[in-house]
Amino acid sequence: MIGAYRFDGNDELCLRFGPDDAPKLLILPPLFDEANRVRHLMVECARTLAELGVASLLPDLPGCNESPAPLEHASISLWQAALIACAEQLGPVSHVASIRGGALIDGALGDLPRWRLAPVKGGQLLRTMLRTKIASDREAGITSSSDALMESARAHGIELAGNSLSPCMICELDSAAPAGGGAIRLVRFADDPLECDGRIDGAPLWLRAEPAHDPAMAAAMAQDIAGWMRG
Repeated sequence: MIGAYRFDGNDELCLRFGPDDAPKLLILPPLFDEANRVRHLMVECARTLAELGVASLLPDLPGCNESPAPLEHASISLWQAALIACAEQLGPVSHVASIRGGALIDGALGDLPRWRLAPVKGGQLLRTMLRTKIASDREAGITSSSDALMESARAHGIELAGNSLSPCMICELDSAAPAGGGAIRLVRFADDPLECDGRIDGAPLWLRAEPAHDPAMAAAMAQDIAGWMRG
């Protein structure tokens, strides 16, 4: 079902799955261009969760997807405020699940239990997008460097990977890290050597050049999340 929440003068869309009167899982995808590559995965995960009896919300952040708000007005703190509004209007929200950069904003609702898949720091996301721009500039015969681009971005904003980012977004993203506190289940891929609480089979679809889907991965995510929520 397509719903909406009111924030900053706009109606922001939110996909709703499962029973309306049940406590809900708030699902946060990766940020920026990475979100486009896993949209199908997130929707299918939410649909499978509904079949398992778990209600969920998959909101559009201001400036993303069908949002009427311009992305250049967005920031990490603005997105967190939007999530609070979404939870207040469409909740109650009992748990939060995030992928990759979504973990940078999953602390907006305090110490609710959080499920995270392959979380990343904001600085890592920023450096990845900067490398992409530098490579694109090189192909166009333009010489650029990470330091020079960051200096300009902090003062004037910048377009990275098709995203117009404000100076505020650049500064907040550069220092952002997944919040601690509360109960957190950290999940990684089966071939990831880093420590975690659980593993799933699959591959990071956000690294693909084009949007992709992995039904088995969506099912594995849903099963892990449902089991975690039920304790």
